[in-house]
Amino acid sequence: MFSSYAKSKFRILLLAGMLVASGAVMVHSAMAQTAAGAAAQSVYRPSPILMGLDWTVAGVLVAMSLISIALIIDAAIHLRVSKISPVDTAEHIRSLINARQLRELTDFTATDSSFIGKSLDAGLRRASLGYPAMREALENAASENSANLFRRIEMLNIIGNIGPLVGLLGTVLGMIMAFNALHHTGGHAKVNDLSAGIAAALWHTFGGLAVAIPSLVAFGFFRTRLDKIVTRASILSEELLESLRLPDGKTAVPSAATQESKPSARPVPRRTDTPAS
Repeated sequence: MFSSYAKSKFRILLLAGMLVASGAVMVHSAMAQTAAGAAAQSVYRPSPILMGLDWTVAGVLVAMSLISIALIIDAAIHLRVSKISPVDTAEHIRSLINARQLRELTDFTATDSSFIGKSLDAGLRRASLGYPAMREALENAASENSANLFRRIEMLNIIGNIGPLVGLLGTVLGMIMAFNALHHTGGHAKVNDLSAGIAAALWHTFGGLAVAIPSLVAFGFFRTRLDKIVTRASILSEELLESLRLPDGKTAVPSAATQESKPSARPVPRRTDTPAS
């Protein structure tokens, strides 16, 4: 099952925009080369170094860098322990389990959006089928929640791999400019004639690497952090589910009769903040 983030219109439009931009780069470059050939003169006068850049390629690289920065900020805000596996949520669930307030436990996990809450809710929904079914449902929910979290940083990996390719496209265009200069001078081009094309090629290469390196470093950092947080949250969810097992091997099933026969838990303030999705 795909997450809402994976199917969001923003992500689809973003990918479509990158594809359109890549196509625009090739069309623009082809038109520019045609116009340059038609307007060529016997004496080739190269433009300044920065003017030799293909601004469509540069624009795509700038857009990718801005998207990468936005994704890094989003990951820094949301991919934290306090957002994925809050301590107060775990303690509140533990107190409800210890007091056997199973109806309140079911209601709480059904509305809680933390990793632990979602995982336990999936297990509690299959309580009538026994503990093995509950554990299987919890593990499946934990895997799905983990995949949804990792998808938040997957775009950083995509940008990190596409960045050098976009830069390479600009590098090829710069080399074409240099060879055009060589052609227009009849094979007797000076260093000044070739400098604009070579500089443009190097600038494009630099831009692609400047986008890719921070994106891949950030992706590796957040992937490692997220792996630790998700692993601990999964283990904690399994421990909480295990504590629902009765001494005879059966599982306490939420029911009204159970609630009336069990003592009340100590008051635990429920979370009032809205957990991040």
